[in-house]
Amino acid sequence: VELSTCDKLIPFYQKSFEANKTNEQWLKRAADRLEAKECDNDPLFSKISEALYKLNPSADAAYKLGVVELQRKNTSKAMDYFNQAAGLFQDNSKKAAVYMKMAYAYKNSSKSQARTYAKKALAAKPSYGAAYLFIAQLYAGSINDCGTNPFEKRAMYWLAAQYADKAASVDPSVKASAAKMAASYRAAAPSRTEIFQSGM
Repeated sequence: VELSTCDKLIPFYQKSFEANKTNEQWLKRAADRLEAKECDNDPLFSKISEALYKLNPSADAAYKLGVVELQRKNTSKAMDYFNQAAGLFQDNSKKAAVYMKMAYAYKNSSKSQARTYAKKALAAKPSYGAAYLFIAQLYAGSINDCGTNPFEKRAMYWLAAQYADKAASVDPSVKASAAKMAASYRAAAPSRTEIFQSGM
């Protein structure tokens, strides 16, 4: 029987956990599989991740504990683990992915923090189109936080469009969606007539 769903995977790994709680390879494989199948909100994932970190506080183990703490709504603890993971990962794609996880975690609570971590992701991997798109969406969602009048607020869409353009230029995998996003932001930005009328 193929173990492809959480209701099959969890009992399977639960049964073998006690016998393998000091087997790093087994723990890593189990945690990776549970995360890949989006079973990482189950208490078993927490148990496995904690055992893995105890055996070896590696980048991967720190990342998984960050995921656990995020599930528990312990954001600052999660960020400590994610920062540790980002510092330990040698692979820039993995490092960038950790920073993006942090950026997404801050999306609703602190746009400035979210942007900071998305920019760290780009520093690690400059071709990370999803990070540029994320920043574009942050700027587009910030129009009411900036500017003193409707013209200045809507001018934020130009900045959002620039980040969407950048995503399209560096990452072929997001090129089509980024171009569409940039066009919609430009359509929402002030028109030439409005620019002239505002004296800007």
